Amino acid sequence: MQNGKAWKGLRILLGVTALAIGLLTTWGALVRTTGSGLGCPDWPLCYGRVIPPLEDTAAWFEWIHRLLAASVTPLLTLSALIAWGKERRPDLYRPLFWALGLVFGQALLGGLTVILELPPTMVAVHLGLALSILALTLVAAVRASAPWSARAPHRELSSVQPVASAMRWIGMTGIGLFALTLVGATVTGSGASWACSSWPFCEGWVVWPGDLLGRVHMLHRLVALGVGLALAWLTARLATWRGISRGIFGWVLAAFVLYLIQIGLGAINLWMGFPALLNALHLGLATAIWAAIGIAWAWALGEAQWVEGIPGETVRLRNLWEPYFTLTKPGIVALLLVTTAGAMMIAQGGLPPIVTFIYTLLGGFLISGGANAMNNVWDAELDRQMHRTARRPIPAGRLGRGEAAGVAVLFSLLGFLLLWTFVNTTAALLALAGWIWYVGIYTMGLKRWTPQNIVIGGAAGGFAPMVGWAAVTGRVDPMALFLFALIFFWTPPHTWSFAILTERDYREAGVPMLPVVTGARPAAFRAFLYTILLALLTLAPFAAGAMGRVYLVGALALDAWLLLLAFRLWRTPEKAIARRMYHASNAYLFLFFVGMVLDRVLRL
Repeated sequence: MQNGKAWKGLRILLGVTALAIGLLTTWGALVRTTGSGLGCPDWPLCYGRVIPPLEDTAAWFEWIHRLLAASVTPLLTLSALIAWGKERRPDLYRPLFWALGLVFGQALLGGLTVILELPPTMVAVHLGLALSILALTLVAAVRASAPWSARAPHRELSSVQPVASAMRWIGMTGIGLFALTLVGATVTGSGASWACSSWPFCEGWVVWPGDLLGRVHMLHRLVALGVGLALAWLTARLATWRGISRGIFGWVLAAFVLYLIQIGLGAINLWMGFPALLNALHLGLATAIWAAIGIAWAWALGEAQWVEGIPGETVRLRNLWEPYFTLTKPGIVALLLVTTAGAMMIAQGGLPPIVTFIYTLLGGFLISGGANAMNNVWDAELDRQMHRTARRPIPAGRLGRGEAAGVAVLFSLLGFLLLWTFVNTTAALLALAGWIWYVGIYTMGLKRWTPQNIVIGGAAGGFAPMVGWAAVTGRVDPMALFLFALIFFWTPPHTWSFAILTERDYREAGVPMLPVVTGARPAAFRAFLYTILLALLTLAPFAAGAMGRVYLVGALALDAWLLLLAFRLWRTPEKAIARRMYHASNAYLFLFFVGMVLDRVLRL
């Protein structure tokens, strides 16, 4: 990777481009807050003309916004072509080409926003694309300047760790800022600005109002509080963290100072009745904070890859973020989300409202990922003793327990708040119950105490489809309870087959999984019994008239397949069969939900 500074003209061009994008974002806020978003009722022209009517102020606001957007495209295109042709710098032209692609996507979305009359969610997505374009441009600008090249490179990979850790925390703060800005755009676009007339609480001392608009408004304030605390902690930590350059700290400090001003501006904005100019200034300041954090992150990334005698590709961006992704146990989360999405489609009889669908899955990902992260924190010492888990982020030393715990709490809180605000209370409380069951009952209690740990603790997975069902219906009824029971009886044969496969690890770590306590054959026999109970349970929806013939045919076929494998595992409890049973049970659950969805959609 080249770390030298790029051609001076390119650095200036990238700086001008970033300023243009920031101005475009701020002007877009002015357009929205003045109600000028539909000042031009058609697109890409305005009243069928290139130049709008002189007497129409709203049309001019919107037209200038489009003109600024049009100026960004050639600036980005020229920057990308220079980085690609003259400089031959993949670290420069890749983010610029990505930004250019997002510009065209944003232009298309801008047209849809006009055609669909500015739905709040579309406005938030439009702003999110603008922030992403700005971030990618800033990354290229910082890498073109290469401020870290003025200092000596790191002599070994171990000295990179403080900078890499700082970069991850700056990135997490940036994600929080991104979410905060999108929620703020939703507040403005949905008319929730007026839902709370006092500050810092809503209508006196109310923290969480009963109406949706009030919740959206207070969610913005709560996320702002969380981001502010994170930014304050980050600033204080970097001030005392050895190995962090002044440049990184300076930009984070600038973001923190601007954030303090932003808090005051938000309160003044409310007290003055949300004047358009202050609203635009509020978003403009948010854009400046976002830019400062983006520069700090890109600077830290460059320093983390600035190692003497080692190609920059050895310190990949993926290696800096992968620990957080692994911490959430993505394979488990994916299966949980399959059951959540399936339950939503079963309850709806098809695809549910897209906004509800997205928020439910996003909230489910965050809260289940947070629960898995907390499981990693609690089991860190246990994981060090097991060959299978020794390479997880905490035992391998890629993340500290405190850092991982912070991620776990952040993900869990964000997931709960998303479900509570944008889905419904029932879904949020069910997700919270699943979190408590998995972390509190299973991880901190049953896992180390009893061979029945997975029978009781494994019920935590049953909350995932209940969340999906409640997201659509707002209640828990017999079908939701059936889905819970389905996961409850599916979990033991699934987990015990895996425990037979990894019995040595559990034995050496002292975890009383059933195959460790009783041996493989008795455990396989119990897995077979639970599979029989599971098969009998799956007949209940058809018998009750809740499911039709498509479901029955699929259930019988899947049950026969899993029963055959469970029987073979009992008769011959070998690792090869246990592995087949484990993978088959995953496929069974996925296909079972597919069958239920098809039955509801086809109604045969």
